Amino acid sequence: MSAFVAEMVGTFTLVFVGAASIILDAHTGGGVTLLGIAAAHGLALSIGVTITIPISGAHLNPAVTAAMLATRRIAAGKAGGYVLAQLLGATVAGVLLKGLFPAEAVTKSHLGTPALGPGVTFGQGAVLEAILTFLLLISIFGAAVDPRGPQQLAGFCIGLTVAFDILAGGPLSGASMNPARTFGPALAAGFWENHLVYWVGPVVGALAGAFLYQGLLLPRR
Repeated sequence: MSAFVAEMVGTFTLVFVGAASIILDAHTGGGVTLLGIAAAHGLALSIGVTITIPISGAHLNPAVTAAMLATRRIAAGKAGGYVLAQLLGATVAGVLLKGLFPAEAVTKSHLGTPALGPGVTFGQGAVLEAILTFLLLISIFGAAVDPRGPQQLAGFCIGLTVAFDILAGGPLSGASMNPARTFGPALAAGFWENHLVYWVGPVVGALAGAFLYQGLLLPRR
């Protein structure tokens, strides 16, 4: 039970802080900026991973859980519980944000739900999300899974990856890299535009990153 609670709380932290930064950016007319939004997500995930990694392994993301399941690092039943806990934490964050922030900012920002930028197609968004999540999984495996990695710094390595992914792709796809990060605010806001992008892209990218690292980069036993 402690692992499921850790996944819920860690995902709540990421979604609440990350989405709040986008809502505040809308509320202040761009005062937070892309750099601030990237920092908010990166710092929140850094702390969330650091706190929960000894309890649950700090997945905090259904795409990460799918990759760990595919590489046989978690059992199927436990993986299902992790995903439910992550979606619950994200949903609680979305509901609280909707009740705490001004209605105008909530409406303008769609409660911080990631969305495709102007002119970005469904396919382009899905591919971009896959690439960004691929980079995230390489960071996770390199810092937290590989025994040669800097495991004590894993939280900050992973958080920094999310931050630079947002700087690179935020205005184009929203740089979610995490189905739960999109699902919670989307459910609370009732905003489902191109929602499938944020499941297909991250899961495909996560599987590609995990299989590549496990197959070619991890030391052989």
